Parts: sequence; C-alpha cells; structure tokens
Amino acid sequence: MKVLFATLNAQYIHSSLALACLNSYCQGEFADLHLMEYTINDNPRDILYSIFRIRPEVLCFSCYIWNIEAILNLCRDFKAIVPQCTIVLGGPEASFAADDLLQRYPQINIVVRGEGEQTTKELLQALSEGQALRGIAGISYREGLMVRHNEDRPPLTNLDIIPFPYEDLSAYQNRVVYYETSRGCPFGCSYCLSAADQGLRYFSLERVKHDLEILMHGDVREIKLVDRTFNSDEKRSRAIMSFIADNQPNCRFHFEICGDRLSDDMVDFLTTIPPGLFEFEIGVQSTHEPALQAIHRRQDWKRLQSNMERLKVAGNIHLHLDLIAGLPQEGYREFSHSFNQVYNLHPDMLQLGFLKLLKGSPLWEEADRHEYVRQAKAPYQVLANRYISYAELAHLQQVENLLNRYYNRGRFASTLDYMTSEVYEGKAFDFYSDLADFWEERELFSRGHRDREEYTILKDFVLNRHPDLKATVNEYLKYDYLKNFINHDLPPGLDCHNPPNRNEIQRQLLGDPSVITALSSWDDEETVPFTAGKKNLHLEYFLINPRAGKPVEEPLPLLFYYPDNRPPARVLVVSVQ
Repeated sequence: MKVLFATLNAQYIHSSLALACLNSYCQGEFADLHLMEYTINDNPRDILYSIFRIRPEVLCFSCYIWNIEAILNLCRDFKAIVPQCTIVLGGPEASFAADDLLQRYPQINIVVRGEGEQTTKELLQALSEGQALRGIAGISYREGLMVRHNEDRPPLTNLDIIPFPYEDLSAYQNRVVYYETSRGCPFGCSYCLSAADQGLRYFSLERVKHDLEILMHGDVREIKLVDRTFNSDEKRSRAIMSFIADNQPNCRFHFEICGDRLSDDMVDFLTTIPPGLFEFEIGVQSTHEPALQAIHRRQDWKRLQSNMERLKVAGNIHLHLDLIAGLPQEGYREFSHSFNQVYNLHPDMLQLGFLKLLKGSPLWEEADRHEYVRQAKAPYQVLANRYISYAELAHLQQVENLLNRYYNRGRFASTLDYMTSEVYEGKAFDFYSDLADFWEERELFSRGHRDREEYTILKDFVLNRHPDLKATVNEYLKYDYLKNFINHDLPPGLDCHNPPNRNEIQRQLLGDPSVITALSSWDDEETVPFTAGKKNLHLEYFLINPRAGKPVEEPLPLLFYYPDNRPPARVLVVSVQ
C-alpha cells in the first residue's frame, strides 16, 4: 500500500515536524511511505500533478489555518481524478472540525483527531489489511451515509518511543529544522489550542541530547524548538542550553520562552551564552491586566521587564517579543499602552499579531460573549469585538506594516530612537499611528516602495508633521542609511553637508595608521585585515553627532567602512586637520 504524507507550509524555508514524526513512527511497518512538503505559494496544478505522479492509495494531509482551504481544494480535485484513493486529514484544523469536514466534504474519508503518531500507524495497518475502523481510537470517518466518531485516544505517556524524525538532514540545509523536547504547556490561555492539552510531557534528557547532537552536526542553518514554553522546567531547560553552548554549533537556536519565569540565576547564565547562538521569542501578548485575566494568562510584568532589560544590556541573545491585538477586554487605548510598554524594552523584533479564533480553543466557544466578528474562513482573524472596532483594527494593521518596514528590519535605529524617545516622549505608538495616517493620506500603502524611498518618505513625514525638526532628522536618516547600505548616493530629499575636498580628505585618512588600526579592530569583534576600495569606504559630514544624539559646533566627519563590501558599516569619528 502506497502512502503519501503531505502538507503545504507557509514558506519554503519552513518544514513540517508533524509529517517527519509521522513518517519516522510508521517506518518499518510500511515499505512504501512517501513524504512531500509543498508551500501555499506553489501553483495548485503543480501540486496536484506531483501527488498524481506518486499515485498514493492513501493520501494524508496535515492541516493548519494557513493551508486548510488549499488542501480542501486539492482533496476535491484529486478525488475526482483518483476516486479510489483514501484521503485522511489530520492536524489542528482538522482535529477540532472532524464532523463538519466529513459532513461537508465527501472527498474526505477519515479525520485523525489529536496526537497523530499511534493513531495513524494503527489506521494504516487497518487499511492495509482491510480491517474495520471501529476499534481505532482517535479517528472520525464516514461509514456509508453515517459519520462515526471513535473514542478519543489518550496522549502518549512515553514520548521517547517516537523515533528521531529526521532521516536525511541534507534536505534541510537551507530551511528551518523544527524540533520538540516536550509537548503541552503549563498555561491555559483561552485563545490557544494548548488549553485543550492535558499537562506537560517531556522527552527524556538523554534522548534530547542525542537528537540535538545529530542536528548540530547536520549542517543546518537554524533549529527552532517548538516547545510551547521551553523554560517551563528551568533546571531542565538550562541543562539543554548548556549542552548546546558546550558543543559550539555553527547553527542558530530559536526558543519560545516565558520571560517572567526566568530566575536571576538563569538570566546570569544566559548572559554567558555566545552571541548569535540563541534567539528568544517571548509572547507578552498584552500588559493590560483585565485582558490577561480574560484569557486566563498569568504574567508578572515587572519581572518580565526586568529580565528583558538585563538580557538587552548583555546583547548576546536576539529578543523577539509578541503582542496580540483583539484580545477580550483590551480596547484601542489599552492596546496602545501595551504597545508602548513593550516597545520601550527595545526588543530586536516586535511582532504585532492579530487574534485568530481557533477551533478547539476556549475563546472560540466564548466568542459570542465578547461579540466577536471574525473572518468566515481560515485563518479566522478577528475583525471586531465589543472592545475594539473594525476601523481601529484596520488602523493597527497599518501600524503593523510600518513597524515591520521601519523597526523590525533594523535600518532606521537612530532615527526611530530619536523620534519615539525625544519627539514623542516614549509614546512610540503615537509615532507609528501618526506615520500610518500620513501614509494613508498619501495613498502610500497601495504602492510598492524601494528601500531608499522609505527614507525619503520618513523625511517627508517629518517635513509635514514636524517641520522644525527637519534638519535634525535629516542627519539621523543619513546616518542610518549610510550604515545599512553600501550605495553612497543619498536617497532623494536627504541633504549633504560635505566640503568640496571630501575625496581628498578621505585619501589622506587612508594614510593614517591609527585610522587603519581602528577600522581593522572593532570593539569586541574579531580583528580583520583592512582592505580599501572604492565602495567599502565613505566619508560623510554631519551637523549633529548621530551616535551620541548631541549637536556639534562644526560639521562632524564620520568614516563608514564596510568589511567584505557588506553592511552594516563600522563607523569611526575621525579627526581632520
């Protein structure tokens, strides 16, 4: 019996841990297993033909909010071509909608509910041997005109029986590899499917170390641990992190952690991690206590704030913080306060997400109480509720666009720090909201923009809203641009204050041994040989000191050096005689 495990990932760089686990768990029992990962951006006709060429007798799809609609279309088309194929759906978007899917889509034969490894293995055994399906826990299926729901299957108690999921890592060299050391979550947030889980289960520490050693030597770029709260057990999480750091891998590790559950000792330990090795994603979601209570989420904001400030000072771990707009009890004004508090922690990335009402989550059942209006189809994003209007959420989506465009890409750090801290006095949300209004007035959201143009647009915004600041902001924008782009021609609208003999001065600086030494050895970075070229050096004069945020009596010369002809630049204040 030929079996195909398939899914559609959101992007090519992503991979499916669920399919890898199913495939490894069923290996040995079935000789003709296939695994295919597509993306939601692939041409549906190409996906259909790829599946047809494999000619599976059993086609198993892993379903999520980002791919369910495309998968249902594929099921219709493939069943029309190969009507004898048994189509099985699993994953969260199928598990909690089994009856509806089987009633509405005759192309679907079976739905696997909940944890899939043991259920899928028993199901495939029954299908291969022509046995009845009534004794298989954890499935719903069509039997004649009836839809039957077998009893739920309890989750696995010993996760170590699931084999290592990655048989061939060569296929993942340019993709994110996902891995889990536990299943479940210590929290019961009502918007999350984890609220339906029964406690926490762990792979053994010995098993985790064995698997990680294989992954660290597998020449992959990034390993993303999908544990819902990796530091739920601090002693265990520290042991795993120490193991990773001691092995000095060349890849990066991404963890989802709870920021207020880090002890002082744990933060001390984390400040010793080699720079660039770890990334932390921390779901703050909100700082508004009534909203946190409404979603049954416990959070110590002061503790989280203190921990983030310490990690930010250390600067060795990339910090990615999340907010969710549309939570119950949090209106527009309250959300703006949450935004300001989290933004002022200055994370490396701030993700503004929008609540999705997930089937199977407690909030899905409570939607009427909060007067939620949502999208009719997946991903079921909230459009309005009792506390925030559709117009306000639409404006927040514009803020999200600009936050990603200006803040999260890291190319406007000095300018944004000046605007949010000095001009808007710490109320960063007001800055992005004003900027969004400006973009909408100029109909800029409906057009594409090159990177250089974004600097010009921000300068135009200042000219329009804060004309008295145009000279100061010009210098910050100029500094940010030259630091992050090797093209020395300033974007339109940015003013230059260089003397006529700037090129001659730059040549003289290259003859100064102290300048060469300073550019070769930079802060704590590794010393690299200095090489001068036409593009990797640029001298620019400024009317302020953009690094210190202070005015200067005379134009300040800064020398920008781009090692290996790539930004970001090393910037040196030089003395010109």
